Amino acid sequence: MCRSRRYPLKRLFSLGILYALTGPSLGQEASASDVIGELIREFVSQNTALTVVVADSSLISLGIMDFDPNEFADFGDINVGNDESFALRKSLRTYSLPWSFEPQKLSANWQTSYCVRISYVGSNQDIIYSEPEYINTFDEESIIAYGEKNWLYRLSKGWQLTFSMSAQYLYHRNHFAYQDPALLALRGFFDDQLLNTSYQVWLADPAVSAVYRGKLLGRRFDYKIQYRHALGHTVNTDSRYQQTGVETGRLSNTLTFHFDTPEVYGRSTQVRALMRRIDLTGDAVEPMGTHHYYQFGVGWLLDTSSPDSWLDSIGLGVSVNAGSNLSGGSVVLLFNEEM
Repeated sequence: MCRSRRYPLKRLFSLGILYALTGPSLGQEASASDVIGELIREFVSQNTALTVVVADSSLISLGIMDFDPNEFADFGDINVGNDESFALRKSLRTYSLPWSFEPQKLSANWQTSYCVRISYVGSNQDIIYSEPEYINTFDEESIIAYGEKNWLYRLSKGWQLTFSMSAQYLYHRNHFAYQDPALLALRGFFDDQLLNTSYQVWLADPAVSAVYRGKLLGRRFDYKIQYRHALGHTVNTDSRYQQTGVETGRLSNTLTFHFDTPEVYGRSTQVRALMRRIDLTGDAVEPMGTHHYYQFGVGWLLDTSSPDSWLDSIGLGVSVNAGSNLSGGSVVLLFNEEM
């Protein structure tokens, strides 16, 4: 079924049909068109903001297999997922490959570094509009190219500050397979505006973060607080209605514990456990269904770094999202995670 909290599709369908059938005859063409245009802009901005959050593996983890955490433990009042969030997680596919370059020393306390990331986010949904026997399929794909330059300042033995300037390019396209006669009759109205369309987005995404590294009971731990603020606009749209700004802020607080484990073929390994809270502002709030949510994870990492390798580490883990429209658990592959 259509998930209205993520997409205002049902409302757009209803308004489109009303506008096409009665708007001109009632002399309400301009007002109806304005309402539809605003909803399409909302669709694009929220969809883009959600994709930005999902593509960042430090904020959302969607992996090779999803599961219901409630089957393994009683979480009480903590929302770790329901039928709707599990269905939404299963409809999403995301692949992300980050690549960081070795930091370059600028002075005794300053360093600079670069990192890039290529991400893919896709989804497949079945949407029922009027009659249960007519199931429309809605497929989406987004490809994100991300580049970042960092300036690192060592404040003290334990504290490090990082200032980042980054940019993202996002290409989105979707395909809607009409089955419902009521929607099929208005295919010419919806296509290239809402459905069977594509658009691109450029975003600036500056960030500031602070990291503390220390030991507790002989175990290494990291605490990181980071704020990112994505701000951008659509380009190369199929319709003027898709021309809109996109803005979302993300504040994350992360506590990570590292437990060294025996070497494998002469390479170091460790078990990593983390707890994270993410606070959202802007266009990502509505599709995520919350202003904040939590992420818990544990994973095993193998050091694969070498002078000629672009892969610093690889591993396998389990992640649980709590308190959002994407609540649930996943088995995840880990790449280039810090050990």
